[in-house]
Amino acid sequence: MNKQFLLGFLILLISTMGMLPSGVSAASGIDTDGDGVPNNIDQCPNLLEDYDPQYGNNIDGCPADFVPWYDADYDGVEDHIDDCPTVKETYNRILDEDGCPDLSIYAEQKIADSDNDGYPDYMDSCPNQPETFNGIDDKDGCPDNYNTIRDTDRDGISDSLDDCPLQPETYNRYQDEDGCPDTTDSTILQYQFPDSDGDGIIDRWDSCIDEPENFNDYLDWDGCPDIPGVNSLEAPDADYDGIPDDKDQCPLDRENYNKFEDSDGCPDSIVYKTVGDVDGDGLLDQNDLCPFSPETYNKFQDSDGCPDYVADNKFAFDTDNDGIIDNLDSCPNQPETYNGFQ
Repeated sequence: MNKQFLLGFLILLISTMGMLPSGVSAASGIDTDGDGVPNNIDQCPNLLEDYDPQYGNNIDGCPADFVPWYDADYDGVEDHIDDCPTVKETYNRILDEDGCPDLSIYAEQKIADSDNDGYPDYMDSCPNQPETFNGIDDKDGCPDNYNTIRDTDRDGISDSLDDCPLQPETYNRYQDEDGCPDTTDSTILQYQFPDSDGDGIIDRWDSCIDEPENFNDYLDWDGCPDIPGVNSLEAPDADYDGIPDDKDQCPLDRENYNKFEDSDGCPDSIVYKTVGDVDGDGLLDQNDLCPFSPETYNKFQDSDGCPDYVADNKFAFDTDNDGIIDNLDSCPNQPETYNGFQ
């Protein structure tokens, strides 16, 4: 009995090693899932290879029915062309094809990412330690250690984060992050763009991706809800943001509807104070001319990182062009030196 078992094991071992790519052996590296494909060439280091001839015996280390995460952040930009595969594109018509969020209309702005792992500091659980991207908990931004992480069902989600630690996740782009098997009646095709608020206007063109358009014949193309009963014939709205001028604190600047003071009619930005960004305005200190004073994103020199005020040529002037209007500027002919002091 023991001889038969040993003979069968040797036959299996020899056949498995013969299927590996030329020049690669099981001893050439760590093999976490024990499928005979070393981690350094295993595209699924935590899932067993079943050596199915479906793909012409091309050994990739994955089971034949494995569905890869072609779009991990669900932003409509496939991972192989997504410069930020784990962070959603903001679709503001500026570099929408790169897959990265943009702070404002200025493409040169960057979001602070201290460890350069592709996760912005504000959503990175380990902002100073880069993610290891080894198939386990790759969305937390922290390095992982195979020796300290348990993944009983080998679905790439550690037991501590897995709602179903004994049942592997069925990667079908439906709640793939919960670690539980599931089925869905509808599938988002790779070439379809998401519509987060379900209003029929895809996020790429939707100015309010989390607030559905109410289709009241007023600016129905922008994807933003408008004040009921208000249209261009009943009340002037110079900036076309759905808030009539008599209630709009910024009648010439459109509200950007980001769930932060959306009723005041003024564009605004939610910022996060992070490592390397002292004033928390989203601009790294080395690129920020005013690192101790946050930028006021009002479409006026938003890339310099300094607070400013846009003169309307009627009520205010800024002779030295330092962002402080003359009637509030103690030195109207000398620009402010933004150094965090007075």
